[in-house]
Amino acid sequence: MPPWFLIDDSPEEAKAYAQNLAQDDVLPIEYMSVADAAERLRSGDLIPAGLLMDVDLSNELGPQQTGPGMSQSIRVAQQNQSLPPFPIVRFSLREKVLRNIGQDSSSDDIFDLKIEKDGLSNPVVRDAVRSKLVGVRQIYDVLERDEQNLLSVIGLSEDFWSLWGSSGFQDTFEVADRVHLRVYPLIRLLVHPGLLIEEGLLGFRLGIDRGASPGWSAVLDAVSDFSYCGVAHGCFRRWWARGIEQWWQESVGGALPLAGTEVEQRVELLSKSFDDLVPLGMPKGSMGKRPWRYCLLSWEQRQDLVPVDPARAVRIKPRSPMPSWLDPLYASLGEALRNRDDPRLDKEDLKRLQPYARMA
Repeated sequence: MPPWFLIDDSPEEAKAYAQNLAQDDVLPIEYMSVADAAERLRSGDLIPAGLLMDVDLSNELGPQQTGPGMSQSIRVAQQNQSLPPFPIVRFSLREKVLRNIGQDSSSDDIFDLKIEKDGLSNPVVRDAVRSKLVGVRQIYDVLERDEQNLLSVIGLSEDFWSLWGSSGFQDTFEVADRVHLRVYPLIRLLVHPGLLIEEGLLGFRLGIDRGASPGWSAVLDAVSDFSYCGVAHGCFRRWWARGIEQWWQESVGGALPLAGTEVEQRVELLSKSFDDLVPLGMPKGSMGKRPWRYCLLSWEQRQDLVPVDPARAVRIKPRSPMPSWLDPLYASLGEALRNRDDPRLDKEDLKRLQPYARMA
């Protein structure tokens, strides 16, 4: 397998990031200069496992390039099939992204993933990034094969897809005529909560403090039939959100929908079947008793997964339209109040929740 290439205008720094993130034969990563990448793009000889692309490439001598500009040229070449399909990942410091891109969403769909260099010194964050990179390469490998239909890719039967899936997602996936265009909605499905949710959000929705609950592993065993088993499932551990809600009503015996019950009610009912479960405590600044989403601002700024109750949280307007099969974005009230100047925050929600400001 060819290596991933990290394209950056700061060679020594880039080589250090590549060495830190690489994982032997599983995830080989090498530095590539902007000039070399541009030349290989012109000659049609750019055939990596994938690219990690910085957004600001202005420090390199010669014709000026930008990460989004070069990535767009690669996508055009992939569209006309003068280059083979491979993933492109935005890989930059958060400050550079804000300075060079800001709220401009025009380059969002060029990149399969968006990874910030900030925080990669944390082994947990670094391992999560590695897993995503390996996973996105697996997805490209599968979708490059002929006649890969949606159900075989996501590992569901037609009956279960009709219960847990989305016709909107299916239409978006099936109308795409190039590999990178089919990969894009699939990656969004795996990375952003919606039809699928990851373990942290699963804990929030069941009202369980995972770290303090010895019985959490038994709960995971019980919901294994609702886990994602499609392509790259080893890199993206996910559960079908509607499957979990079905399990809540049919197996746990919830009389009310899961989203409509409070934490104590969720754990009280679950404790009839599972031992050693501790109710989730809502952290200071996150109001309400029905956790269902997570705080986007806490995640962006500190990689901290904070539960939020949508009824006591502030909606966040996405940079670009989000499909209906992805969950809306929220911030905890406390985090929203600390970031009042963020233009994405819904002003009506801030006004509505003002009476709770002292408690946040």
